[in-house]
Amino acid sequence: MLKNEYNILKIFYAIFILIIISCGDKNQISNIPSLIFVGISRDSMIQGDLNQDSVIVKFSFEDGDGDLGWGSTSSEKDIFVVDKRTGLLLDQFKIPDIPDSNGEPISGSMEIRIYTTCCIFPNNIPPCTAPIQYPRNEIQFEIYAKDRSGNESNRIITNKILLICN
Repeated sequence: MLKNEYNILKIFYAIFILIIISCGDKNQISNIPSLIFVGISRDSMIQGDLNQDSVIVKFSFEDGDGDLGWGSTSSEKDIFVVDKRTGLLLDQFKIPDIPDSNGEPISGSMEIRIYTTCCIFPNNIPPCTAPIQYPRNEIQFEIYAKDRSGNESNRIITNKILLICN
């Protein structure tokens, strides 16, 4: 009987320790920026090589040490947009001035306007043309941020956008 009581006591202590460990500070935010895709303004754009059409992408962010954004006095960019079709950098953005958080966590939401790009075709058909056999492309954007410490956030991916070629 004493041995069973000892085993029950060991199980009780193990459960107690697991509860204490799981109750740690869950509100702690990583010093590496984190992005969460919120939404996109439209599901289609007309192709173009200038600022002829656009979508607005909304996302939220967190940064545990508050060093996201270089400020208006710097030429450094903070937000980067990649064309998922090619894997190439499509655009870069600068985060507006964020009040100094004195190393405390920051969070919020942002919107960026991404301008249209050209349709891409097979068989060496030049981009930004309007071949009848390829009236549409699909495009997705991959977005990430870098903070002043050089930490790169996770990469968020937008919904698919219909790129109208003609």
